[in-house]
Amino acid sequence: MPRASTHTARPALRRLPTRPSRMVQAVVSRLLPLLFRSQGLEIRYRNAAEGLARAFAEQQSGGCNLLIAFRHPSTRDPVVLADLFWNRVPQAARRLKLPLPRPIQLRFLYDRGIPIWAGQVIGWLLQRSGGIAIHRGRLDRPALAQARAALTQGHYPLVVAPEGATNNLSGEMAPLEPGVAQLAFWAAEDLEKANDVRPLEVLPIGIDYSWRQHNWDAIDARLTALESHLGISGADADPENPEGSRRDRLIQIGMNLLKALEQLERLKPDPDQTFGERIGAYRLHGLAKAEGHFALRAVGNLQERCRRIEQAAWDRIYREGVDQLSPLERSLADWEAREADLQLTRMRLVEHFTSVSGHYISDRPDFDRFAEMLLLVEEAIGWIEDKPWKGQPSLGPQRVELRLGRALPVRTRLNQYRRNRRETMHLFMQDLDQALAALMPDASRTSTTEARRS
Repeated sequence: MPRASTHTARPALRRLPTRPSRMVQAVVSRLLPLLFRSQGLEIRYRNAAEGLARAFAEQQSGGCNLLIAFRHPSTRDPVVLADLFWNRVPQAARRLKLPLPRPIQLRFLYDRGIPIWAGQVIGWLLQRSGGIAIHRGRLDRPALAQARAALTQGHYPLVVAPEGATNNLSGEMAPLEPGVAQLAFWAAEDLEKANDVRPLEVLPIGIDYSWRQHNWDAIDARLTALESHLGISGADADPENPEGSRRDRLIQIGMNLLKALEQLERLKPDPDQTFGERIGAYRLHGLAKAEGHFALRAVGNLQERCRRIEQAAWDRIYREGVDQLSPLERSLADWEAREADLQLTRMRLVEHFTSVSGHYISDRPDFDRFAEMLLLVEEAIGWIEDKPWKGQPSLGPQRVELRLGRALPVRTRLNQYRRNRRETMHLFMQDLDQALAALMPDASRTSTTEARRS
């Protein structure tokens, strides 16, 4: 498991300003197609480019304000979306002869922690691409106020990921965070107070990754490598049921890994529990230990609890006035920072198992789902051993498909929001959840099948 990376308390994290640069945007937009070609990534924009071209033309003419909510299955999403917004949408607008008086610029929310683990260069690019840094584990009023103002003014569309973080699964969506609805209704109220009649719409975008070729031999070879690494005797393949054999092998690998973690945490699992139930118990145990250390209440879903733990750790690692502490106080602050970092490591380990389950493959045992789950397990093992796992042979190049969903109006719900804010936000998030789910690959395949039957 990685050693604590923090040994001393550090100065408080400063707020990262938004410093958009058209020059940086122009350079990045030219480099993106080269990046995708080098990675073998094929991008299919479906209806997204044309639909967004119409929406941006309306927005730039002052006809509406836009909040774009996208599915977030991969860390590649930002560059794929950047290519969509900066390259494909202007091209579609020219084809459709739609006026775009200004180059497309955006404002988007990103986690303040990204520059910490991704590096200063990524942080610099995020700032100059229109990013608004937000602390997700606390009520970050300045960041929310900036996002609210951007959405109300309507000069730039606001882009958010309602899931809050990646889950690395194209076929399963993480719980949506209610902050999206709150921002939308705040902005709608601000427009009403300013007698601004522009409609406010939320546009959902679905993102789906898949492999261009289904190389099952590569899957089998990587399963064998994992079994050898963990000292597992690989089961003989069943030619009558190859999907079931691979699923059983992957679950056995996951179970072996889980047993080691349970021993580390002195957990005594119920032998009658399923693999999924044992993973769930391990997650809750890890979160509870970290929450106990920071005296946090165990409320909310898994993602919300992880964000609060992360913020509590940062509050002890990045401290105001750390340079003014006496030698004794500084030593104690360093001690507290090291302990906080260890709890943060425990939470990160739980995060690596957030999406690991047995049902994801059982529900639909196709190549894409199996490959995604295999990559999650490999990544978890590499992270625990503090040595990235180099899975070989390659699973091959990928493709990504983007789909634009139906717009969700916000201002028509304002009266209902004033009567019962909590219920209205809940209903709006349900509608957004359904709109994003309808853009997922399973939903699209189902609708196509039903259309053919009809």
